[in-house]
Amino acid sequence: MLDRERQVAVTGDHIPVVRDETVTWIKDKWAPPDEDGPSDPVFGFLSVPFDFAVSHRPGCRFGPESILAALNGYTAYCADKRVSLERAGFANFGAVDIVRSFEQSYQNIRNEVAAFPNHISPIILGGDHSISDPCVRGAIDRNGGRCMGLLVIDAHFDSREPIPGKEHSGHWMHTLGDVIDYSKVAQLGINAPIYSEAYMQAAQTRGVYVATPYDIRTSGQRAVVEEAIAHVTAGTDGVYLTVDIDAVDQAFAPGTSVPNPCGLLAHEVVDMVYEIAASGYVRVFDLTEVSPPLDRDGMTSQLAAGIVMNYMAGVVQYRARTGPVLQERGGARAANG
Repeated sequence: MLDRERQVAVTGDHIPVVRDETVTWIKDKWAPPDEDGPSDPVFGFLSVPFDFAVSHRPGCRFGPESILAALNGYTAYCADKRVSLERAGFANFGAVDIVRSFEQSYQNIRNEVAAFPNHISPIILGGDHSISDPCVRGAIDRNGGRCMGLLVIDAHFDSREPIPGKEHSGHWMHTLGDVIDYSKVAQLGINAPIYSEAYMQAAQTRGVYVATPYDIRTSGQRAVVEEAIAHVTAGTDGVYLTVDIDAVDQAFAPGTSVPNPCGLLAHEVVDMVYEIAASGYVRVFDLTEVSPPLDRDGMTSQLAAGIVMNYMAGVVQYRARTGPVLQERGGARAANG
């Protein structure tokens, strides 16, 4: 076996089809975070290999590793959006310490998110969607306790009443009620066939902006995204964005606990994430529920990497327009990172 082939077998590195000195691979851009360095922005990746609360089929604890491996096969150029990430920095903050205790694991997650340096633009890879509860709490801690908007792309409401001793990923939107204002929440892609009308009515009564895939397609994706952004930024100080991969139709994302047969198309989610990031309001981004053991040929992990890539392209695009300095815009301070 050739030395290079042996390295690939051990590390999972990609052998390029051709040697091209114009190309920079993301796998070659990882470096320790450097506050005084030239990179802007610096994306900080935190892995949360937690699926104790998965509501159906486990396996998403392996999601972070698989998404990062897929991302390492990307170049630092998002051709679809014509955005280069050459000047961006990439820092791997490792994995949260997950222990047998739900409470301690969630506290560890919250602490890690809260500890992100201010110059870092955090990207959190799960893990089941229950991790968004401690992640949002950590983001609010990092934000000095100030109110944040919450923008969710998911097929599920995730607002069921918690049952003691039966923790699962379907009630994190309910348990966050003590730290978020539901009138500053938007849920895009809701269509899972496991709810009654009462859930839709409850969300709308609380002031949540809800858009189903049908709403998005009939009203127009850009119009819905603009309405959602306006909804979550009015009177808030930054936005938390979370994407559950099961918002995407199972034809494109089979590797997840609860595949969605009537979900959003892959390009719809990718473009929405890009446009939301390019608005400049997002402070923290998470991506959850990618389950490699349930995947086919790594296609869900590849899609997840594409979503991350488009999120980063949106942040870079915003920085190119405005510069790295946090700016006041409307009711919320625009701040990627």
